[in-house]
Amino acid sequence: MCLKVARVVITLLLGTASSLSAALTKTTTTISSSPNPSLYGQAVIFTATVTPASGAPPTAEIVTFEQGGNVLGTGRLNNGTATFTISTLAAGGTDNIKAVYPGDSTLASSTSKAVVQVVDKAATTTTVSSSQNPANPGQSVTFTAEVTPEFGGTVTGNVVFDNGSTTLATVAISGGVATYTTTKLALGTATITAVYKGSTSFNTSISSVLSEAVINGTTINSTLSWDNVVRYYEVYVPAVLPANPPMLLMLHGTKFTDTFEPTAITTLNWGWQSYANADEFILVQPASTWDSSTHQWNWNAYFMDVAFAPGEAGTCAEPPGGTATGCPDDAGFLRELIRNLTSQYNVNKNAIYVTGFSSGAQMTERVGVEISDLVAAIAPVSGQMVGEHDPPTPPPPLLLPGPALEPISVQEWQGTLDNNLWPCGYGTTSYSSVSFVLDTVDDTFNYWVGQNSCTTLATTQTLCSGSSANPNVTGNLATGCTNKTQVQFIWEEGVGHTWQQKNLPAIWSFLSSYQK
Repeated sequence: MCLKVARVVITLLLGTASSLSAALTKTTTTISSSPNPSLYGQAVIFTATVTPASGAPPTAEIVTFEQGGNVLGTGRLNNGTATFTISTLAAGGTDNIKAVYPGDSTLASSTSKAVVQVVDKAATTTTVSSSQNPANPGQSVTFTAEVTPEFGGTVTGNVVFDNGSTTLATVAISGGVATYTTTKLALGTATITAVYKGSTSFNTSISSVLSEAVINGTTINSTLSWDNVVRYYEVYVPAVLPANPPMLLMLHGTKFTDTFEPTAITTLNWGWQSYANADEFILVQPASTWDSSTHQWNWNAYFMDVAFAPGEAGTCAEPPGGTATGCPDDAGFLRELIRNLTSQYNVNKNAIYVTGFSSGAQMTERVGVEISDLVAAIAPVSGQMVGEHDPPTPPPPLLLPGPALEPISVQEWQGTLDNNLWPCGYGTTSYSSVSFVLDTVDDTFNYWVGQNSCTTLATTQTLCSGSSANPNVTGNLATGCTNKTQVQFIWEEGVGHTWQQKNLPAIWSFLSSYQK
């Protein structure tokens, strides 16, 4: 009896399942795409249509769009139609996309045949721009190429920067941008293009030509009358300058000319012009005073008056009859020159600097004392503060000038083997056959430390050891000074009395880091 009941129950269940299966209505799913073919990054719309064998099309159910075994996305049916939009299909081939309808309680599931979606490489647009156009010779110029895809996506690959038919560089793209920086553009006009080389997703493209102008600056030889003496100077003005450029004065060392030839002095090449171009500052090279008997050009640094003949000073007069601090009045001439050029070229009044070599370095020290109200920083090279004629024997620490007008940053350089302007031991030198005893670099360094009220020294050791450079120090640095000034001394190991152009980057870096 129990066995018969069980058989009846099973038969009833199988019959119910069979009737339910027979009740599902067959469906057909198709898929189409637009546009086809498409381009990489372009939005492609896939449309799935589910058609039942009878009855109304399904609504509100989800269709899955698949590529191989991967689900790309879904769409909700509305009256038998569902759409899905995608813009990230890979380029360079075909994509087989299917639509899968899962069915419901009355409609059977169905899967479409694959639509073959062709995705081609997309077009790109490449532009190139310059950070500085026009530019000075030797100035740093950065070219920026920007590659923009037609539709979207991340551009990868390389950009080639060309100057005419010459390749300058090949640079990898990052974030759609590639940059190339150079300081080696020749004078004239460079024809710069940026060529995007393409990738698996994007076609190549080339920018329009960018005409990059590299223009030489202007050199002006001029004069200024001071104390009824005609003074000579040269100004180099780079072609590209800010609205208020810095200005650097370079004071020459002692020079000889057989005849009065000021341009032979003002046009000396100290190596600064390329830095004026690169860093956009005005360069000034004034001439000192020529002695017709010795044929020397010298600056009237501290305390050199006796080396000059009375006629060389013009109408210059020291107290009590005049106001000059020395005759010839080189300090007065340089002050007037700075004032005139500051007005003429709209110079940044807070960014005026002076450097010099040998007797020009000694004059630079004097500028630091007497024109520190106009000058932000000085860099004397191979020349300390004072030369004193006929001091007591043996010389004690020599007479130093009075207080500087204002605090000023100072960077001093001196060769350890300098036997012309001896850095240690109160050595002697000669200007126009007049002998002078020199103060030591310790005297000069300590003067500036005191004038700037510096509180911290890198070392307490002296720069000199007797009559020689102290082998245990490479220099010294005073910080904690008034108005954030600094005083630095640098020994040039193994160097004699020479101007080292390799030091110019360090000198300009120091000078230009200070403003009034």
